[in-house]
Formats: sequence, structure tokens, C-alpha cells
Amino acid sequence: MKKILFSIASIVAVAALVVTSTGALFNDTETSTGNIFTAGSIDLKVDQTRASYNGEECQTCKLDIVSNNTTVVGTAPAVELSVVHPAWTADLDGGHIAGMPNDGANDGSKWIWITDGPTLPTTDQDYTFDRSFVWNGTASVATLYLATDNLYTSVKLNGNVIGSTANDNNFQLATEDVFSSLQSYLVQGTNVLQVTVRNIGVSGGTPTSNPAGLLFKLKIDGNCQGGNAYQNTPGATCELWGSQDLTSQQYFDFGDVKPGDRGTNLISLHVDSNDAYVCLIPNNIQDDENNVVDPELTAGDNPLNGVPNGELGANLEFFLWEDNGDGAYQSTEPILVGAGATLSQIQTQMLALQLTGNGPTEYVGLAWCAGNQTVSGSVVSCNGAGMGNIAQTDKLLASLTAYAVQQRNNSNFTCAGVQLPN
Repeated sequence: MKKILFSIASIVAVAALVVTSTGALFNDTETSTGNIFTAGSIDLKVDQTRASYNGEECQTCKLDIVSNNTTVVGTAPAVELSVVHPAWTADLDGGHIAGMPNDGANDGSKWIWITDGPTLPTTDQDYTFDRSFVWNGTASVATLYLATDNLYTSVKLNGNVIGSTANDNNFQLATEDVFSSLQSYLVQGTNVLQVTVRNIGVSGGTPTSNPAGLLFKLKIDGNCQGGNAYQNTPGATCELWGSQDLTSQQYFDFGDVKPGDRGTNLISLHVDSNDAYVCLIPNNIQDDENNVVDPELTAGDNPLNGVPNGELGANLEFFLWEDNGDGAYQSTEPILVGAGATLSQIQTQMLALQLTGNGPTEYVGLAWCAGNQTVSGSVVSCNGAGMGNIAQTDKLLASLTAYAVQQRNNSNFTCAGVQLPN
């Protein structure tokens, strides 16, 4: 009996040993860490680089060029610094608004660098910042205000050296450098301000103890009379602007349109990061009667129920093309909207412009006509004879939206299918 019990106990012990040994099998584990999905972006910037009315070119009357993220280092946008050192000036020309952080006045100038703080505060680092802008017309005054930490080694306007090797630490209030009488260096069209800045490395330095930054403002004044950029065409104003997000800019501002009047606009477009389709879409269109005069009634204008509709929108015709940057249509350039389209027809007829992310600037040429618009070869013509009196005093108001959408996974995109948010 003892032998039997001993045998049973031995079997139980072996069974227990077998069960516990299953956790000791050979194994190996490999882990991939830090896996990331980051959403891409489409950031559209718009310029108006040229405009004309009845053959007269728009002139720039006044322009302030400031340091912000439209400044580039190579092809990358500069970074607006989130923390500004308390020793740095925020007032380049006496216009600072108290209590407004990271601002050079009320003009939007920002302290900038290649990153949000120096990447190697213990090592000397030189970076060249480029700021492009458009000027057309005659400048009477051009002055550059400049502050850097630690110093700049070169300042150029359109390749002309206007300053170099400044004393370091010209970043405090009233220590910034001023360069005046720069108007002779300006050119018609695109200009480039270039500043090379050096941050001097400090042993044991940190981004806080050895910050780096650049702040500038280039103020240019033209000699436009009364602020009207068109000198010889009554009832008309215009504005030109460099690459930016649009706020209150206007492509058209004409208060005395007559049959046969005509104009052109050169609009340039840029997208960051990703390839995009871009459309120009008129919206919020209001075709108002404004008021009715006798010639309109004689021509058959008959407003109903006190809510009249204007006829000017039906008598303004538009033509859009993919321009090479000179603002003049060439018969070899792709047509985006054929001649004779009304404002309300542009979206349904427009072919999407294809932009390369961080690629070359693309240009849209636009011509408008009060009357009948035609194109023959490279000549865009406007005949106002058919416009008639029915559009007298009428007023056309509209928004013009530049809309960008990704190209990838979007091969069937058309401008006609875009639904703009309200």
C-alpha cells in the first residue's frame, strides 16, 4: 500500500512539474515605437502683382514690408517666435502698441528665426532671410528699420548691398539700425529684401540665455495723388499686394464704369507642402439696380415690387488664362475661362489650375470688359457698343475666393463641384 501511495505521489509531482514548465518556453519580442500619422496641409497664399484699367497700370501708393512667416530661409518659411526676449525692441519706428506681444507696432511685424528659438545656441550660426514683395510705380521714400540678435553680416535690396557687419546686439529699443533713401534700389514688379543674420554661440548657452532673432520693417511711399493709384481714370482705385492670406484686399474698385471700359489683373498663387488644384470662385454676387434713371426706363428697365435687379452683371464679361507672369495673354497660354463669361459663369466654366507644393509661383491672368469681349490670337478686345443704357447706375458686388484642394486621391476634381462654406 505504501508503494502505491508513493507512486501516486510521484505521478502528481511530475504532473505539477510539467504544468509549471509551460511558462519557460523560448521567446523574443521586437517593438516598433513612436509610430506617427500626421495630417498634411494645404496653405494657399495669394498676390495681386499687376492690374490695369483702360490701359493705365496700377501704381503702388504705399507699402510696408515687415518680417513675418512670409519671409523665407531657402524655401522654408521663417518661424514667428512664440517667446520674445524682454530685452528686444518691439518698436522699430515709434508705432508700438503697449501690451501687444511679439509685435513691432500695429503692422504685423514679428521677431522671426528659422525655428522657434536657436537650434545650436553654443555655436555660431548664419542664416539668410529673403522677403519678396511687389512694387509698381514711383517711390518717393523708402526706409528700412532693422533689429537683430546678435548681428547681421549683410543686407541687400535687389542684390544691392545697403549694409554689412553691424555691431552686435542692435536689438534694444532705440538701438536698431535705419537705412534711408533706398528708393533708387527698387524695381518695377518683384523685389527682394535679403538679410543675413548671425547668432554668436556662447559656451553653455541655451535657447533662453542666448536667443536669436530678426525684426524688420521696410516702409515705402509713392507719389500717388490723393491716394488714388489710377491717376487719369476717374472713379477707380486699385491695390497691389504680396503673398499673403487675404483679409480685406480688393481686386476691383470701380465707381464710374462706362461701356467699353476694360481692365486686367495678374493674380499669383502659392501653396505650401502639397500639390493642389486651385480655382477662382465668384460668390456672394449682388446685382443691384441701385437706382433707376430715365434712360434705363426708356431702354426697357422695369423694376418689380420694389426689389429691382441690376443689369450690369450681364454686361461685364471676363476671360481668364494661365499666365507666364508678364500679365499679357499669349495665344500659347492655357485658357482657364473662355472670353465672354459673366461673373456668375466663371466657376462653372473654369478649369482647375494645378499648383506644386513649395513649387514655382503660378499666375492667373484676368481680363474684364464692359460690353462684348472677344479674343483673336493674343489680342483681347472690348466693344461697348452693345451694352446700352439699361445698365446705367447699376452696381455689381461680389467676393472672389481662391480655393485650393489636394490633388492626391482627387483625380475627378472640378471647380464646378466646389461648395464653399457659408
